[in-house]
Amino acid sequence: MRRILILLLLIIGISGTAYSQAAREVVSYEGLERRLERSDRQIDPGQHNFFDRLFNRHERPQTWLNRADVFFDIYEANIAFIRFGMPVDEFILFFGEPEEKRTKEMERAEWDVYVYPRIKFYFEQDVLVAWDETETVHEDPLPEALSAIEQAIELDEDGRQEDDIEEKLIRLNNNFVNAAINAYEKDDFQESFENFRYSIRVIEMPHYTMQIDTAVYYNTGFLASQIGNHEEALQFYEKAKELNYGGANTYLLIKDSYMALGDTLKAEETLQEGFAEYPQDNALLVEMINFYLESDRGESAMEYLELAIEQEPDNPSYYFAMGALLERQDKSDEALEAYITAHEIDPELFEVNYNLGAFYYNKALDMFDAANEIVDNVEYQKAREEAFDVLEQALPYMEKAHEVNPDDQDTMETLRILYYRLGMEEKYEEMNRKLGHQ
Repeated sequence: MRRILILLLLIIGISGTAYSQAAREVVSYEGLERRLERSDRQIDPGQHNFFDRLFNRHERPQTWLNRADVFFDIYEANIAFIRFGMPVDEFILFFGEPEEKRTKEMERAEWDVYVYPRIKFYFEQDVLVAWDETETVHEDPLPEALSAIEQAIELDEDGRQEDDIEEKLIRLNNNFVNAAINAYEKDDFQESFENFRYSIRVIEMPHYTMQIDTAVYYNTGFLASQIGNHEEALQFYEKAKELNYGGANTYLLIKDSYMALGDTLKAEETLQEGFAEYPQDNALLVEMINFYLESDRGESAMEYLELAIEQEPDNPSYYFAMGALLERQDKSDEALEAYITAHEIDPELFEVNYNLGAFYYNKALDMFDAANEIVDNVEYQKAREEAFDVLEQALPYMEKAHEVNPDDQDTMETLRILYYRLGMEEKYEEMNRKLGHQ
């Protein structure tokens, strides 16, 4: 899921071979530091030299655009020739052998770490996935580049710099997306979110006329929800929905954010709106069913369950859910029929086998209780025999459930009681041992 959410951005987000020649010519941090110092002086009237004062450099849009270039080159200094997914062999052609190689354990994989002066690169299965700079000229160059471009826009009253401004905004957006994906791969969702949010700020500027990658709104919403910022997540998801991005899944994510905020009414409205837009989407339909089941609104849940079965009549999960719902409504015969249908479709499902076993087990207990109320001994014995017959019906389903999920404690405890009641001493003792009772 995580990689799917970011995948579309990779198409435009990484363009290592498309960076400016200036970035490629950077050979030292010292040169970048001198350029930054000169830019700092040019935008500060208090530090102006004779020519800065003569030309009022701090009031010229070109001064600020040049400053943006400085920050671009600082950001790109170590990564101008790379791209996500770059094979390690190709990478070595540009960077040479690292000073050191080591490994880094991540939650989902082990990374190979290639250590160079000022930067570490991370590879997963011999392709580049991320990096960390260990020494920088400036800690946060991209927001500084954005600030410089915004100042240039304000000063460019005659519009002479519009083309240059747009070119720099495109470059800046690519870099923000680049930084966002790099942070995401390292599980730094906060930094990833902030860079995606900056990207949106850039693409919504009037000077940015390139086609907008609508995935950025969806992904920014996703990152916002990952860090618990559900209010902002909703803003970005709603924009993605407005742009018809993400289909039914966008509605599901909006619903999740409303639920996280405790707004069940808006969550329900979102599900209904999404279902009206995508009535054939199975995931959305299942979410509708679960929502009403969890809300203890059986009639609504049943309505959508019936729709789900119409759309996918061979899905055993729907019949299982229907059986559980019918049991809750004390419709035992209908519940049993639904469970049996689910079992016929897939006899290996743990939940179906467990519920069928529990159904017969509970029914037998009720029959034993009823038998105990009978005074006539003949009728009493007959009623008990019938109860034992039903109890035996529970056994194969519970044994199958145990086979499918041998660690489930409830299944083992039920089997232990069944073996005891049915006089199956060896299996009773075996189940006691499994449960640690002996």
